[in-house]
Amino acid sequence: MPNTLRELNAREIEALDRITRPSGFFELAADLFRGGTAWASLGMMTAEIGLFIAGVWCAWRFSGATTPLEAMRWGLPALGLILMSFTIKFSFWPVMHINRLKRQVAELELRLLRID
Repeated sequence: MPNTLRELNAREIEALDRITRPSGFFELAADLFRGGTAWASLGMMTAEIGLFIAGVWCAWRFSGATTPLEAMRWGLPALGLILMSFTIKFSFWPVMHINRLKRQVAELELRLLRID
């Protein structure tokens, strides 16, 4: 690790400037699909979208049910599918916050480097 900021090359300075810029929600969400775990995030998001669409379809069928048995046949799967899709979606929140923390630690390191 260089001792002074003058020892950093232009590419490193550009990367550090990108880190120090405050990141919004959509930028943090897009970071989920970069790096080594991008394939897992993409697979989970695909499954989440599929579960949600299936849940909405079951809910649509539930709304047109005329008998209690038919309502249960479509309502329970709708509830389960939509809850599973929300569970998968909410599993991304901790990862986004960890990525935000990593950025803040890198920014702190940069500030300490600039003090030297």
